[in-house]
Amino acid sequence: MTSERSQSPSGTFDFTHFLNQVNSHNSQSSKMVDIEDISLVTIKLMKSTIQHMKNLTTEGMNSDERLKFVRSITNGMNGDIFEFSTCNRVLYVGFGVSCQEIIDKVLEVANLNYVPFQTYRGMDVWRHLVNVCSGLDSFILGELQVMGQFRGALSWHRKNNLISDMNAVFFDHVVAANRVVRKELGFTKTPESMFSLANNAIMETIAEVPDATITVIGFGDMGIKAVKALFELKQENILVITRTGSEASKRAPEISTRVRFKTFDEWAVEDKTQIIISTIRNIKPTFNSERKIPVTNKTKILDFSWPPSIDPSGIHANQELLDVKHWIRVAHKLEIDWNYDETINSGNMIIQDIEERFVISLRDKTQAEFRAFIYARMDELSTAWEDLDCDDLESSQMRPFSREIATWICKQEGKFNQEDLYEEVIRTRRKIRRPILTHIATDVTREMIRINDSETLLEAAH
Repeated sequence: MTSERSQSPSGTFDFTHFLNQVNSHNSQSSKMVDIEDISLVTIKLMKSTIQHMKNLTTEGMNSDERLKFVRSITNGMNGDIFEFSTCNRVLYVGFGVSCQEIIDKVLEVANLNYVPFQTYRGMDVWRHLVNVCSGLDSFILGELQVMGQFRGALSWHRKNNLISDMNAVFFDHVVAANRVVRKELGFTKTPESMFSLANNAIMETIAEVPDATITVIGFGDMGIKAVKALFELKQENILVITRTGSEASKRAPEISTRVRFKTFDEWAVEDKTQIIISTIRNIKPTFNSERKIPVTNKTKILDFSWPPSIDPSGIHANQELLDVKHWIRVAHKLEIDWNYDETINSGNMIIQDIEERFVISLRDKTQAEFRAFIYARMDELSTAWEDLDCDDLESSQMRPFSREIATWICKQEGKFNQEDLYEEVIRTRRKIRRPILTHIATDVTREMIRINDSETLLEAAH
């Protein structure tokens, strides 16, 4: 069967038909279909959503548990799913998947009947993610921590092949927009997180009591981070309180030998402490009027839990409680020159301006998809090259060499010769033996011929 596309002359490649496919019909409307096929469902922590958050968040899971959970949601879906959990929100972004499809699958996997999700579609997904990542939708206006968490989640999804290179480009635009928003609003000068504020409180107490004993409640992700932060402040006299006591040490063996562990039942009045840092999560405060903190000496208590893990009625008269509400008040006091509502409005105007640029960039999405495809194909080929008769040095160069080849291919405009591609591979300055280079050059040329003969990028991918 003869292709309707005119055949390229023998010995040349012409990939322009991939780059022009979308432009062959209504360019702007067809381009926007891509963004309109992106969905987001989310739930934010409020008094009425505490139990839902507890059932859905992956914050307390290790990487394997989280991977199993996310894959159970993506199984059977016709597109990628991106999952993101923080202390006060859970969200799912779907590509080529409707909001209702995501909701139905999440409810099925979590064994729930109903969750009061908010839903977004198309450009509203992009706007919401930029708001979240830039700190405009945080407890502490402009905090940096959520952006670090978002980048970490994106890296984790890429590492576990949960999101394609093409779809990851969407999140790259979110990250880029976040940088602009933060710079325009001056958020680079705001506290990094509650821990930034807490460091001052800890250092003040340490200055008053140099040999302070510090108690950390909980040894999950937040508890481990708290202990590491204390080590950076040269603090070694640390007691960790957990439900499992010393069993919790397995979560972070590299630091566990430097702290003491006790269970909640073992924690007693004789465990005098000058600072208590709580990182545990519970629906209701663990310590309240019916169950007070066991130590009774003068103590500064830093509660980073939300909902709070320590009620004011759960402390003693000579103890000072600094909870999440305190950190919010302090953060806004530091931002006294800012008008909160005005800052939000300014942020939305900046996002609107960036959005216009983002829409323009969507017109270049086909080119980005083609580049991502070529890089992915070269990366796949490089795994086979590592199995050639290579020494260790040659084997270690195969993946970066494949990216160099992909970069050269993507820089070619219009038609280019097979011979030029072959010579580009052979002439590399990398220390790879000629017979192996010849094999690689032949392999790459053969793959480019196959792609060149495909009608669409989708066909070339199979």
